[in-house]
Amino acid sequence: MRRYRVVQWSTGNIGSRALEMLLDRADVEVVGVHAFGPHKVGRDIGELLGRAPLGPIATDEVRALLDLAPDCVCYMPRAIDYELVADLLRRGINVVTTGDFLTGTHHPVERAALDAAAQQGRSTFLGTGFEPGFINVLAGFLTGACRQVRNVKLVETLDCSTYPVHDAWRVLGFGKPPRQRVSSIDPARQRYGLGYFETLDMVAAMLGIELDGTEAFVENAVLTTDLNLGWAQYAAGTVGGQRRTYRGLSGGVGMVELAICWTMSDDALEPQWTDPEGFRVVIDGEPYVDAIIRFGRPGQDVMTVLMDSTAVAAVNAIPFVCEASPGVITPTDLPITGSAGRRS
Repeated sequence: MRRYRVVQWSTGNIGSRALEMLLDRADVEVVGVHAFGPHKVGRDIGELLGRAPLGPIATDEVRALLDLAPDCVCYMPRAIDYELVADLLRRGINVVTTGDFLTGTHHPVERAALDAAAQQGRSTFLGTGFEPGFINVLAGFLTGACRQVRNVKLVETLDCSTYPVHDAWRVLGFGKPPRQRVSSIDPARQRYGLGYFETLDMVAAMLGIELDGTEAFVENAVLTTDLNLGWAQYAAGTVGGQRRTYRGLSGGVGMVELAICWTMSDDALEPQWTDPEGFRVVIDGEPYVDAIIRFGRPGQDVMTVLMDSTAVAAVNAIPFVCEASPGVITPTDLPITGSAGRRS
């Protein structure tokens, strides 16, 4: 078995989970870790995870990590530094990221630069994750059992009250009176979240069609009573839920749709959406398909489960990315495989 030398880049919510998984894999050697903040830099990576010391020390020295010449960087910062990633690729270092990048359709300049760097360094770049990423591929994959497909729709419905990242929710408008109940989402004005638009292109490619347009909008749900989550307090009349819909068009007809419904309450919202919690794939085709997929056991914190799954999607892809042809690839370029995770 080949062992791949990997650098884990960042140790935040997703990065720390990825590091745990990398350390538990027999086919990976963690040779370095990039960390942000003085409370992490200079510490043994085992200690960062509450384990016994393991040897490698977390650092913010980019040059030192580049000099390690790893086979792959598992890249999980808050935002992609495209110049840095291009430098990694030119040096022959493969990159797997859970950043806001899937197909590159809505990052055309960045994709061209990454592909050129990858060709120069004979390396590979993959943007993946759970959503956007794995669950969208699953929706497209299910259409493979259909003789005919008129459209495919994926609805994600999650209780987000256990995800205490107050600043992130405030940026989205949670806890504020809505300016509009429904407003459009213009990809040209979006700094983040373009990966959701790119799921449409990815699923459309699986259907063998090319989209000629997209449309997107966000619908706000307001709280009908005051809400105290412990980590945040939201007043009645403020935003306590959002449903974001992204639709891919071909010939003016909606062919692929992604709807993301995030709520902080399951009984005190107006409107009250009725999709079951979890992921629902509806394929209007022959045959008609209506599949509901839930992750986690009853009572388990689904947000934690899905953060784990986001990390898993990247970590599981590393061996395949290291062996792939040079260039920018997407999750649909990966082989169909099961988990190589440890069994107990």
